[in-house]
Amino acid sequence: MKVIVKYCEEYNLEQVKSKIKESLDSLGGVSNLIKPNSKVFIKCNCVGPFSASYGITTHPIFVKAVIQIVKEVTNDITVGDNPAVKDLVLTLKKNGIYDVIVEEGVNILDNKDQMKIYNPSYKVYNVFDVSRGMIENDVLINLPKLKTHSLAYITCAEKNLFGFIYGLNKSAWHVKASNQLEFGEAINDLYGAILDSYKDKTIINICDGIIGLEGEGPSTGGKAKQANTILTSLDAVSLDRVAVEIMGLNYKKSFITNIASSRGYGEGDISKIEVLGDEIVNYHFLEPKDSLSNVGLRLTRVKLLKPMLLEHPVIDHDKCIKCGECTRICPPKTMVIEKGKYPHLNTKKCIRCWCCSEVCPQNAISKSKRPIIGRIVLK
Repeated sequence: MKVIVKYCEEYNLEQVKSKIKESLDSLGGVSNLIKPNSKVFIKCNCVGPFSASYGITTHPIFVKAVIQIVKEVTNDITVGDNPAVKDLVLTLKKNGIYDVIVEEGVNILDNKDQMKIYNPSYKVYNVFDVSRGMIENDVLINLPKLKTHSLAYITCAEKNLFGFIYGLNKSAWHVKASNQLEFGEAINDLYGAILDSYKDKTIINICDGIIGLEGEGPSTGGKAKQANTILTSLDAVSLDRVAVEIMGLNYKKSFITNIASSRGYGEGDISKIEVLGDEIVNYHFLEPKDSLSNVGLRLTRVKLLKPMLLEHPVIDHDKCIKCGECTRICPPKTMVIEKGKYPHLNTKKCIRCWCCSEVCPQNAISKSKRPIIGRIVLK
């Protein structure tokens, strides 16, 4: 499987377009990948209403470049995502993509129109309610960001497709798949269903890694990281495996990618991936704090052990604006808020999914110190 690596140090429209076109040429060319008058959906990373400068969401110039390339063969283009707690249009306006959509005259996804897709070879979930406009297309173009993730270790091409699930419906996954390995299996259940839905169609993954995110990603807890990289592949798993190398992280901890490879959804063996274009540069991303090894991941599958082993969310009252977004998304409803007061967490019932941190607009939620038992056992 091929992964194309291109060096690109700034969001200059013509430069970004040139790099992406060169990448697509290495995969057969735009006209071969996208047939004339095809129906194309461009799936951005719009996790929340954050400025593009934060490195959290797909940059609007990157989206514009892809739209203009696709318009060379078809004008039937829809752009969108499923933000966790905010309206899609509001989110697109905040991160600058809405203006690009208007300028280019393409469609905004109607993400509330749902349909079901299936994975008969599931481990956790076999039926998925997804946005119809993301499925009923000839071509899916997936535009992830190059980011670390407090729960998933990294979030790139495959994890970006979790956005097929509408809004707060995502939070319910963390209750059923309440530990990281189960969540990894659930993400791969969804990915398998998407692959089946796009059988005999085309999926193109183009990662915006010009500015990525390191540390406590995927949202305001992380820090923007200049990575000067565009990654392109027809295989999300291969792209994610190469992304780990570029981020300078530990591929053994990238459990979603490893699960995908073991289930045959893509190639996770770096020796079997054909890397073309520019050299892989290690940008030394900071990994999420206290990320778990394989042993740690297995231990935390025991629910009673999690409060004793793992850190929990802590709310910084100096940053918190009492918006209540964290309580809205909290899957087990252990984060609560009373009018005029700060959110409060029941740490014993917290499942450590970090959804609260992901949606916090103020970066007011951080990790506590790991309990002493966890520091000893998970060292």
